[in-house]
Amino acid sequence: MTDIADTKLAFAGPEWIAAAGRILKDLAAKHGEAGQRFSLCERFTDAPTDVSPSGLAAWWFRLDGRTVEVGAGEIGDADATVTADYAATLPVARLVYTPEIIAERRAKRERGELPSQQGDWSRAPRWLTELHNRLAVITA
Repeated sequence: MTDIADTKLAFAGPEWIAAAGRILKDLAAKHGEAGQRFSLCERFTDAPTDVSPSGLAAWWFRLDGRTVEVGAGEIGDADATVTADYAATLPVARLVYTPEIIAERRAKRERGELPSQQGDWSRAPRWLTELHNRLAVITA
């Protein structure tokens, strides 16, 4: 039996998005709160063709309390949107966020130094860091 952490998945590929959905559902079941809503769309340009034949790898999710929707592609009405170069994002996608890294990224976002991030992040649940960290360890 292999541990999920031993399985490496192509960043933003179909299997990675499916894993993100499973992780989000687990986290929302444990931490989701009634009335808490947040949606995110992430777009990665110049993606390898084996990840996305079009060169744009995109995925999204919507949280509503303990309910989660996840999909491949883009949504135009997300609370927050990230657009970034695939290769430039890959090292960050593999990085497990420590409290220090979280504080640094929050400060950069507040100063507008993360230009690829747009929208209203104020409703993002703090437990989304756990989503990132669980995905980081399985991202190829």
